[in-house]
Amino acid sequence: MNLIIKGPAYIGGEVRSAAICIEGGIIRSVTGNGAAGAERMIELGPRQLVLPAGVDLLCGLRDWIAAPKETVECATRGALAGGVTVVCDQANIVPRLNTVARIRERVRFVAERAYTDFGVAAAPPLDPADIDDYRDAGAYSVGLYSWNLRQWRYARDLDDSTAEFQRYAKAGLHGAIMVDEAAFQDTPLHELGEQYALGALLRRLPPEFRVRVQVTQPQSVDRILAEAERLPHVSVQVPHHSVSIDSAAAAERIGVASRHVPPLRPAEEVERLQRYLAEGKIDIVTSWHAPHRMQDKFSSNPIPGELTPKAGYAAIDFVYPHLLTLHGIESACRHFSEAPARYLGLRKGLIEPGYEADLVIFEQDEGVEEQNLAVTGGFTRGVWKVEPMEFHSMGRVTPFCGDRLRFRVVRTFLRGEVAFDRETGTHTRREVRRIGD
Repeated sequence: MNLIIKGPAYIGGEVRSAAICIEGGIIRSVTGNGAAGAERMIELGPRQLVLPAGVDLLCGLRDWIAAPKETVECATRGALAGGVTVVCDQANIVPRLNTVARIRERVRFVAERAYTDFGVAAAPPLDPADIDDYRDAGAYSVGLYSWNLRQWRYARDLDDSTAEFQRYAKAGLHGAIMVDEAAFQDTPLHELGEQYALGALLRRLPPEFRVRVQVTQPQSVDRILAEAERLPHVSVQVPHHSVSIDSAAAAERIGVASRHVPPLRPAEEVERLQRYLAEGKIDIVTSWHAPHRMQDKFSSNPIPGELTPKAGYAAIDFVYPHLLTLHGIESACRHFSEAPARYLGLRKGLIEPGYEADLVIFEQDEGVEEQNLAVTGGFTRGVWKVEPMEFHSMGRVTPFCGDRLRFRVVRTFLRGEVAFDRETGTHTRREVRRIGD
């Protein structure tokens, strides 16, 4: 079956009128005229445009023992509704993905339930010899958190971190590292934890290890870029919330539930990160979708062995339109679609011939001013906001609740087939693929 989508599209760094011809799930041509002969034709309506679908490299699919917080099905349905067709799971699943057998089990589990293409990130192996079988088992990367890394002042004559990273590189696995110092969490030094941890990490990284380093401070970006010549395979990754809200604003909105690890940053650091995003110093933005139950986010009653309130926000349902609203089409497409797809080696993320037709029809609002409900006798039409009760994923807590969205998803296509349709409110489960297949 072939399809032509006609109308404005983001192509070659600009929005222009085009006819996108799709056949067999692949974009066959992009022309400036009304190509004919397709079995199906979609002509975009007013204020609609086509963008490449989002690719999220850090999203908690949860499930297993954490199913009351989130399931693979719900998270990937939320992703489609938010214009995302590739979701890469976090490695902190419980039970941990630290054996070959468990990785295979997880891959089968996700493949049977996902509505999007997916990647499975594994934890460091219990038996170091297993790392050679990680890729065959289905893991596309190794995910490293503060509890997987040597602390910042670990004795150098005992530190085997570099050798461990070299083993990952030799096994053909890239790394995804979330930088923080566990010993500093929930202490007066927590604000400094990222800098101590990053300094220790950078001196331990070998040049051959391909790794995404997720940071939340502009000074961290500066430190990574300063090491670019020695570490040419390190990419700078930031979570969506770190370029979208500061700690004071989040605390004012949702109080104790704004707790995050690493913590949200002051306004001046967020503004600087936003400049870095615009200047191209940041490579990739992730949703870092980390949903929790309402009672776990707002409760401050201690749970034995855990920190409360729980850290993390729901994000996958709205992160792409939110990035478009705050940072513009060029930045959102580059950092949340093109760059992550290129990092994974996927033919996605661009509207060009030869690329998979993972596309999203977005509608842009008219910019009307919201009116008083009591005066107008109804809600203002054409005003879209972050509304957690409309999420398809299970998380409901986000400091962005109520934020105005200038864009919303109309349809999401996975390899040229409609996988989500807002008008009918339907998801259609298409054939999905694992990253690395």
